[in-house]
Amino acid sequence: MGSLKKFTVISFSSMLLFSFIFTVESANSNFLYGDMEISESGVFINIASDQDFINYSFSGSGTALDPYLIENYVIDSFDYGVGIHVEDTTKHFVIRNCSIKALWTCIFVRDVADYTVTITNNSFNTIYGHETTSRGLDLRRTNGATITNNICIYESFSYFDEFGWLEFGIYMEYTNNTLVENNICLNQSHSGIFGGGENNTFINNLCSFNFWGLMVGGRNIIIKNNIITNNIEGLDTSGAEVVIDNNTIGFNERDGIMTYGLVDSEITNNVIEFNGWYGIRSWDTHRSKFTYNLIRNNTGYGVALDVDSRFNTVHHNYFIHNHIEGTSQAYDSGRDNSWHDTETKEGNYWSSLDQNSTYHINGKAENNDLYPLNENLERITKTNLHIPSLFLFIFVISLNKLRRKSKKK
Repeated sequence: MGSLKKFTVISFSSMLLFSFIFTVESANSNFLYGDMEISESGVFINIASDQDFINYSFSGSGTALDPYLIENYVIDSFDYGVGIHVEDTTKHFVIRNCSIKALWTCIFVRDVADYTVTITNNSFNTIYGHETTSRGLDLRRTNGATITNNICIYESFSYFDEFGWLEFGIYMEYTNNTLVENNICLNQSHSGIFGGGENNTFINNLCSFNFWGLMVGGRNIIIKNNIITNNIEGLDTSGAEVVIDNNTIGFNERDGIMTYGLVDSEITNNVIEFNGWYGIRSWDTHRSKFTYNLIRNNTGYGVALDVDSRFNTVHHNYFIHNHIEGTSQAYDSGRDNSWHDTETKEGNYWSSLDQNSTYHINGKAENNDLYPLNENLERITKTNLHIPSLFLFIFVISLNKLRRKSKKK
C-alpha cells in the first residue's frame, strides 16, 4: 500500500519528536526555552520554596484541607516570560480563577511534593512563538496533580513556525497519577495536550485546531470522553495498557488515531469519522483490541495494521464508507491479527459487504473477517445471506399450488 509508505517518515518523525522533547531538562533553577533563559525578573509570581507562599501572603496554611490559594490574578503583559512559577515545594496549593497572558509559559510547576497541586478554572494565552517554545501549562516531575476546567489558547497559530517553534496547551513531562479533565486546548502549533508518564487520566477535554489534538502515552493511561476534532493529527499515543474509550475523533486533516508501540491496550466505543487519512493507523502495535467503534467516512482505511503489528483483535466495529475508492475498508500487513472475536466467532459490520460470507482485508497478511455482522452486530452466515431467495422460492411454490387448486375447481 503506497500511501502507508508515503507517510512513514512523517509518522516516525512525530514519535522521535515526542521522545526528544522528553529528554529536555533545565540545567539550573532558571527556565531554558530554546536559546532564551528567563531569570526571576521575568516571572510575575515566583515560588521557589515553602516560605515563598508565606512571603506572598497567600491565604491558606498549605494543608490538604486548607491549601494555599493563588487565585484571581490577571496577568496580561509582554514583560513576563512566565506568569506563575512554583518549584521545590512540599505544601498543598491551588492555582485558580487566574487569567494569564505570558510571553512563553503561563504556569510552570516542577519538582513539587506528590498530590499537592490543583490547577483549575484558569485561562492561558501564550503570545510569543518565535525562536522559542511556549506552553500554557508546563508540569514537570510532579505526581498526583489535578488539572481541570482550564482554557489554553495560543494567539497566533502558524503550525510549525519555520519548523522549530512549538506551542503546547498543556505539557506534562515525567508526570504520573495526574488527572487532566474538562480542559479546552485550542490553536497550538504542536499539541493541545502533550504528556507521558504512568497512571494518567485524560477525560472530557476538547482539543481542536491544533497540530496534534492529544499526543500522550505511557503506562496505564485512560483517554476517555474527549472531543478531538479539526486538528492536523487527531490522537497520537504509545505505551502499554492504554484505554481509549468513548471519544469523538473527527474532521482531522490526517489520521484520527495513530498508535505506535502500543501493547495490551484497548480502543473501544469511539466515534472516528471524516478524517482525511485513516480512521486508525497502528504501527508496531501488539496484543491490543479494537472493538465497538463507529468508524465511518474516513478517506483512507478505517483501520490499518502495519507489518510489525501482531496478535491484535478487531471485532464488533462498524466500518461504514471508508476508503471508498478502494476494494476494502481495512488493511493488515502484520501477523497473527484476528478480525473477529475468537471466542464468539463474531466479526465486524461492513457497509461494503456483498453477497460473500467473508470480508477481505487488504494487505500482505491476506487476512479476512471470517464472520461479518449485520447492522445489529449479529452474525451473518451463508444461510441467512440466501434467506430472501429462500422466501421467494417458497412463495413461488405456494403460489403455484394455489393456482393448481383453483384450476381443479
